[in-house]
Amino acid sequence: MHSPYTSNTFFHFVGHKHPNDHEANFEVLLKVLRIGCVSHPPHEESWGKVSHRICWESSLLEEKLIVPTVTCYADIPFDSLGVHIKKYGKFGVSFPRELLIRYGARPVIYIPLHKDDWGSPNGVTLLRDIEATYKGFYETLVSSSLSADKPARRSLGRKPQNISEAIHAVNSTLAKDFLAFIKPFNSHLEEDHPDNYYMEREWRKHGNLKFTPHDIENIVVAKDYSLRLEMELPQYKGKILEI
Repeated sequence: MHSPYTSNTFFHFVGHKHPNDHEANFEVLLKVLRIGCVSHPPHEESWGKVSHRICWESSLLEEKLIVPTVTCYADIPFDSLGVHIKKYGKFGVSFPRELLIRYGARPVIYIPLHKDDWGSPNGVTLLRDIEATYKGFYETLVSSSLSADKPARRSLGRKPQNISEAIHAVNSTLAKDFLAFIKPFNSHLEEDHPDNYYMEREWRKHGNLKFTPHDIENIVVAKDYSLRLEMELPQYKGKILEI
């Protein structure tokens, strides 16, 4: 039996900056549907770049140490979207879970923070230790290795053949596939609190998501916007849900 707490359909809403500006979010949704692409900044109309930026002055606690080029999706059943749309607006698209998995989407790594975790190896202390370990690794090994000849590009699955290749491979894996997916949250917040990020059940995908009308499971709009969307994009008739 399928669990009511998770979904086979993942949502991406477009109104994070202005969740209550229905007209602006409707226009963003129209643009996403017309170009057939969920994108990250600078919003190229393609699969986008797979990269990340390191901000050494920032921290994992702020979620700004590693800034990856990712698009994000929520594993939330439609009937449980109430809290989510308060933060991200009422306009979005949903895709089958299997489609997103095929293109590399996966859950973030949630780390709960507790008011009493100071002095323990958990929560804030754990985040700071992971950060210190990575920064020390980069400063003592990666930065000195960068001054040497850059190793040849390594194909996926091939073991590094020398020290330089190993250092670069570990650095890339840590930043791109581990640190870029860490998401801390305050474990004391109520489930319906807008800052309880754990309840978003976020999945991330490196790069953009190119899609066709056939790929979309549903389109979500605010009340009284479904007919307007049908008139603008009749190919999506029958897939539009008002919320």
